[in-house]
Amino acid sequence: MKYLATLAEKVGKERFDAEFAKVIKGSDIEPRTPRQRCATAAKRLTTARARKLITALVGHP
Repeated sequence: MKYLATLAEKVGKERFDAEFAKVIKGSDIEPRTPRQRCATAAKRLTTARARKLITALVGHP
């Protein structure tokens, strides 16, 4: 998850929020609150959803 936190810093909060919303769609995971750090929000993801988020943030299909 440390890689995901570092990646979130590089891509910015806006892109992280957009991709995070796509990844959590249809699950019971809550969206990131405005004052919540990206790394904290990422900790709530399952391993599979974290991998999907990393793939989306890196830009691979």
